[in-house]
Amino acid sequence: MNLIINIRLKQRYFLAIFGGFLFTLLLFIPSTVHAQPATSFESMLIFPLQEKHVHSSSAVELPNGDLLSCWFQGSGERTANDVAVMGARLKKGQTEWSSPFVMADIAGNPDCNPVLFLDTKNRLHLIWVVVVANRWEASLLMSRVSDDYQGEGSPTWKWQEPILLKPGEELAEAIENGFKEMELPSRTWAEYAPRYEKMIAEAALDPVKREVGWMGRIQPLITESGRVLMPLYSDGYNMSLVAISDDNGDRWRPSLPIVGRGNIQPALLQKKDGTVVAYMRDNGDAPQRVVMSQSSDNGETWSVAEKTTLPNPGSSVDAIVLEDGQWLMVHNDLEKGRHRLVLSLSDDEGASWKWKRHLEYVPRGEGGFSYPTLFQGADGTVHVTYSYHTPDGKSIKHVSLQPEWVKGASGETNAEKLGFPKGKKVLLLHMDDLGMSPEANDAGKFYIANDHILSGAVMMPCDDAEPFIEWVKNVPKADIGVHLTLTSEWKTWRWAPLSNPEEVPGLIDPEGKMWRRVHEVVMNATPEEVETEIRAQIDRMLEMGLNPTHIDTHMGTLYGSPDFLKVFLKVAEEYKIPANAIDLSNPKVADFYGAQGYPITDEVIGMLADYSLPRLDNFGSVPKGETYEEVKNNFYRLVSALDPGITEIIFHPSVETENVKTITGSWQQRAWEAQMFADPEVIRFFEENDIILTTWREVMERFETK
Repeated sequence: MNLIINIRLKQRYFLAIFGGFLFTLLLFIPSTVHAQPATSFESMLIFPLQEKHVHSSSAVELPNGDLLSCWFQGSGERTANDVAVMGARLKKGQTEWSSPFVMADIAGNPDCNPVLFLDTKNRLHLIWVVVVANRWEASLLMSRVSDDYQGEGSPTWKWQEPILLKPGEELAEAIENGFKEMELPSRTWAEYAPRYEKMIAEAALDPVKREVGWMGRIQPLITESGRVLMPLYSDGYNMSLVAISDDNGDRWRPSLPIVGRGNIQPALLQKKDGTVVAYMRDNGDAPQRVVMSQSSDNGETWSVAEKTTLPNPGSSVDAIVLEDGQWLMVHNDLEKGRHRLVLSLSDDEGASWKWKRHLEYVPRGEGGFSYPTLFQGADGTVHVTYSYHTPDGKSIKHVSLQPEWVKGASGETNAEKLGFPKGKKVLLLHMDDLGMSPEANDAGKFYIANDHILSGAVMMPCDDAEPFIEWVKNVPKADIGVHLTLTSEWKTWRWAPLSNPEEVPGLIDPEGKMWRRVHEVVMNATPEEVETEIRAQIDRMLEMGLNPTHIDTHMGTLYGSPDFLKVFLKVAEEYKIPANAIDLSNPKVADFYGAQGYPITDEVIGMLADYSLPRLDNFGSVPKGETYEEVKNNFYRLVSALDPGITEIIFHPSVETENVKTITGSWQQRAWEAQMFADPEVIRFFEENDIILTTWREVMERFETK
């Protein structure tokens, strides 16, 4: 008999350690939210970080499956005469790029903005600019062609010549008419400082200025008719046009311009109806947005440029049509800086961009990631190369992924089941530990009163629970639940169960309070005692006149064993109050947590799958940091790496006082969290990243009406 009891105690202790302590980490370690394995995602630097300036890459997949990439490299850009076009190869099946080699170098002149593409005859073209007199507006467009390019090192070029476009006076006429159509706002200018539009129109009358300075950046579009449309731009005119070839790049002629104010470096896509769309960098007026134009005549003429809703900091974008018809764009989703680089996916030909996922995301000043090139290989793999600039050096980065990686978890998310828009990140920001102290209450009141955060949960066994409830029950907009509390972790600031001690002896430590640690609760309390206490806490809030909108678990204790979890979910269903239950039916989520050592058993997955109330797609907490700015930046990284779906992110706000400093060593983090979600920068982050914020009240309302 003693042996059987001992074995059972050991089993419960194992569950306490791995089911309580580790699952508590699941709830409170931020990396668990965003470290889920990617779907077929790999990245590498093409060459080690180095001091020279490297920028503006292009890349293609060759017929034999190898990849060929190029970029410009030197001591600067247009003013550095040592700049050359460099290249490297990634052999099919290999995991490292070759050593770089020279692709083009017109001695004594900067060679910049290389573009690679294969024509319909599988000839390889390299198009780049030679910067004459170190001025972009004097650049000369160059072209090389090769039939022998699948060996080692640089391709063997069989032909080289400049591409000389000759836009006529129709360029000036189109520019003048385009500016009139744009209905630009009037500005006050002196006679000695004529209007911007007038200066551009006058420059278009000069045949020399019309014929030089056109530069490439993005690969051409080969239309369904076989026409090659090479997107070009001019820093002199600060707008774009397209070079057209109907013979695979042997001869070129110009389209009419894409008129706008600062719309440069077009990326071209073709709709199913034949319309060609250009997405461009915004070097013009605020607000900074990706700019768009369309052509209904196979690239001959273009609508005036218009701003989209996508932010752009004056940095190049690229976009392609995937083999399944979806559109994929890579761009910097900022108005200032290049420290974020994102992939955006559209299933309606650019009418909306429902999914996005970041390739790079660092605080401003810690890196720049820009000038991407994007293409899809023969096996469906998407490849991206881009400039990778960090304080430690510069390189070109290559990323390969499957398109579904952008969408994150496959299948319908729980957010979508509740009627939230498809592919969106929905955050439920939640204040934990309300009622624990006057300082926690004051922080919660501030957030609720100012409509910053409405969701939170109260620790009912604590002395300060009652004054908070008396205040909040007169605030109908508040979204308040019960923070089911089975531990009392602090050294001096402690509490006991609400239940009769004789009914829950296993929940009481030798000091007459709740146990300090999760594993102590699992070792000493029975599921029946746990159920008695959590019912008492819910009933206490109801008796005080406040209907809880949800229940959750302090320190993750109710995930400490399958028996506790079963009680937690049963009580939630009986009261019809949603619990913070994570949906583990998604193998990606379950496999990740299982790989980290969490007890994700079939029993646990089954209980959560059978749970009849709303479930979360994921769960996490506000990350820690040594400074307030570091906390915010870590939070931005966490949210940016989330998959679409509904994620609850908890935090523990508290006003800074001498009293709270005696309660917990985490007082500084709690004080920062008490100001963070009223910070205009954080609020702007949600707006710029199209994050949907919700509450448990809204979740349940959607659930009941779906």
